[in-house]
Amino acid sequence: MIKQETKYKTKKEILSQMNIIYEKYVNYLTNIVISENNLNYKTILLFSILNRSLALIEAYKKLLPTNNLMVLNGLTRMQLDNCIFIHGAYILCKDNVEIEKICKNLLFKNKKIKEYNYKPRLTDSYIIQELDNIYHNNIKEMYKFYCNYIHFSDRALLSSSNIKEEKSNTILELSLCKDYKRFKKPVIVNGSSFVELSKFVLILLKNDWEKIEYNNIIA
Repeated sequence: MIKQETKYKTKKEILSQMNIIYEKYVNYLTNIVISENNLNYKTILLFSILNRSLALIEAYKKLLPTNNLMVLNGLTRMQLDNCIFIHGAYILCKDNVEIEKICKNLLFKNKKIKEYNYKPRLTDSYIIQELDNIYHNNIKEMYKFYCNYIHFSDRALLSSSNIKEEKSNTILELSLCKDYKRFKKPVIVNGSSFVELSKFVLILLKNDWEKIEYNNIIA
């Protein structure tokens, strides 16, 4: 699924896919609400996850025409974070941690998945490795790549410079500018990855969370 990073060739195709994803999110939530006919902590988390994903999608859509690669890749890393939370919560539920407890701890204590007493510790890298083992995609490589756009790294240096060869001399150009046209081609590749990750959010919810039981009904 995520391996097909160059599946979409134009920005128009990428934007079109994002609109389709929004409709899939709405349909999924609508079916959940109709079938359950009550408010519970699992549904609250579902809405929160998809709302967060949708906010990232809307931001990506607005920034895509600018070719602002550093910020766009930061949004992709945040979309990866949604996938990490979904699967991490599923692992805890399989270990008999109630979904209500996960939601309440997050809401009232801001307790992270990695802070639970689970061995091995549910770090981001551990969960990513588990996803890679299950789905056999390149999500592990994607995680390493996009983390470089969250933390200050060589990517920040490379994105601010341009190396040219002139008469057997290597010239390093540094510039402070708002023109990101030089990133037009890599943005298409990374935009395709973002689309596939946004789809993966829903795939994980369907594969993992439909197996999670809830007990306490709020209303």
